[in-house]
Amino acid sequence: MKVSLLALMLLVAALGVTLAARCVRDNSNGEPGCKTKEEIDQGYWRHNYDPSRYWECTRLNEPAILRTCQDQAFHPTQLECVDWDDWQWEPVCAPLSRPDP
Repeated sequence: MKVSLLALMLLVAALGVTLAARCVRDNSNGEPGCKTKEEIDQGYWRHNYDPSRYWECTRLNEPAILRTCQDQAFHPTQLECVDWDDWQWEPVCAPLSRPDP
């Protein structure tokens, strides 16, 4: 039992380090380039300046679509619009690719 618990704790720690390593601080509006399969698979990306808005990648190499949550905020972890009471600020991370200039 102790071995299983220890293994689970190590797995959670490793996953946390891996996810943290992927997060590169972003000072842009967060618009993804929609140039990778991961961006398309995730679909939704937070807007870094406006918590009531988010970006949607629908097709590879097509510009992201700017969407708005009606009277709600976009939760960057849950990837959906939530009530303001359920929203909390999280550090902003750069998308995997950027749109062409």
